[in-house]
Amino acid sequence: MILSCSFFAFAQDEEKEDLGTQEITVVKSYSPSLKNVFKIRSNPSIDDSLVQKKQKVNYSFETIPVLSTFIPNKASPLKLQRQEPSIYQNAYVSAGFGNQSHTQLGFSSMVPLDRTQSIGFKFVHSSLAGIEGTILNSDQNRTTLDFIHQYKQNNMRVDSDLRYDRQGHNFFGIDDLSNIPTFRSEVVDPSQNLNYLSIRSRWQWYEGIFSAFNFDTHVTTDSYDSSEYIIKTNTLINIPIWDQFIEIIPEIEWVNTSFVRGYFNEGAVDSKKGLSQVQLRFSSDGRKLKFKLGAGGYYPLGTFEETAQFYIYPKVEISYTTTNGKWIPFLKYEGSYDLNSFTSFSLENPYVAPTLEIESTQLNHWGVIGFKAYAGSGLSFTFDTSYSQSDNFPLFRRLPYDKSNKDVGYRLGNAYQIIYDSIEKMGMKTQIDLRFSEYNKLSLQTGLYEYKREGGKKVWNLPSLTIDLNANFRLGKKLFFQLGGHYIGARDSVQNILVHQAESEPAFETIASLSGVFSIASSITWKINSRWDLFYENNLILGDQTSRWTYYQNQSQLHLGGIRYKFDINL
Repeated sequence: MILSCSFFAFAQDEEKEDLGTQEITVVKSYSPSLKNVFKIRSNPSIDDSLVQKKQKVNYSFETIPVLSTFIPNKASPLKLQRQEPSIYQNAYVSAGFGNQSHTQLGFSSMVPLDRTQSIGFKFVHSSLAGIEGTILNSDQNRTTLDFIHQYKQNNMRVDSDLRYDRQGHNFFGIDDLSNIPTFRSEVVDPSQNLNYLSIRSRWQWYEGIFSAFNFDTHVTTDSYDSSEYIIKTNTLINIPIWDQFIEIIPEIEWVNTSFVRGYFNEGAVDSKKGLSQVQLRFSSDGRKLKFKLGAGGYYPLGTFEETAQFYIYPKVEISYTTTNGKWIPFLKYEGSYDLNSFTSFSLENPYVAPTLEIESTQLNHWGVIGFKAYAGSGLSFTFDTSYSQSDNFPLFRRLPYDKSNKDVGYRLGNAYQIIYDSIEKMGMKTQIDLRFSEYNKLSLQTGLYEYKREGGKKVWNLPSLTIDLNANFRLGKKLFFQLGGHYIGARDSVQNILVHQAESEPAFETIASLSGVFSIASSITWKINSRWDLFYENNLILGDQTSRWTYYQNQSQLHLGGIRYKFDINL
């Protein structure tokens, strides 16, 4: 206050003016007092429990009747079982022997080099004695060698292999020709060794536009100096657009086939055909609706009798998953232009003559509509109906007997040629899959088909009914059982008259109706320990007809037992 008054008097002298009256309010701050800090408070009074009596509390219980079905069970201590550790070896060797001189040898390995690379090798050899009662030798053998290389990283993967497959057969499927003077069974060599050499490489990227690149090359030779070279390469390009993709698949294929001579003439048969194609598809992989919509363009290359032209076929795939995920209807429709080859024909029918006319097939329409249902507990069911129409569809037909055969093994009415025609195919297929656990599962697939050939002609060697059964079961801890069944229904085949005919002359044909063939293959494996296995294999063919091809038979019963040893290879 003194300072304020002094300042006020000084301001009056300086200004020499009347500044008016100002009111100042001064509030004194709170200053706590310490006088109560040391004040002694009164001691609290505590009741003496020894003197004061305790209060007695009485409880009353009221009984309420209830209904209970719970029956307690006495708990028993758990028994701990020691689980054997799983030991996996990266290599095995096996050997088996059976009836009909059946022999089987095998070796397989897959060894890691480092964290990104692995190499593997596979060897399989099997041999079988001939069919009793055949006029010509009918034994069989097969040898497979496969070298494998794998390269894996977080963003890519490469799988490559070099494979050699040799299949030894005989053209023994002839009727009784002992009364024909030109047939000399003692000097005919019916053997046919088909050699397949392939180099394949699969490149896959998980990120980026380029998703895949595939390269295939095949070389096929046989005992009659036939040769075929196939080169095929394609690339998958994925261009993302929001949650969808545009897929571009360019592909180039070349097939060069050479036969020493024709069947109806002495000239060589050569074929050089190529195909360039590109597929453009818009795809969406949604949670419920999945589809691929696009088209494919095909332009044939090489030597063609007709004028080459550009072909365009649609490519449509649509599927929808219902809310509960147990019902998936689907629809597919497409067409294609396909190159045929001696390699693909001989793999389907090893008794084709090494002198074929190779033509391309145009699949003008192929559509399938159906659904897949999941009933729960590992049970699923698939049903679909299909329709296709093709031009130059390949059919296997027996060749006539050549009177001037010169003791050549395939010129005795026992080899097949390829004829081409327009075919319509209508079919219905069902499949049931039942999976109980990892080792116990069952699959049954049936197909019913009807064929129509241009002009109402017969369709050769195509069954109208097929059934495939596959089952795997684990019986106990060390016993494993596998079962496979295959059935092809009745089909028509052709049987030519035993005369040499010119290519331009119509052949007089007699029809041979072949009954169905039902084959069953089963195996039982007993794992003795982590390294040794014992196995038994059984092959049965039921019925009089044991082969798809006329006059060719297979062993009706084969039994083979063997042993397998597993070990590790460290590099």
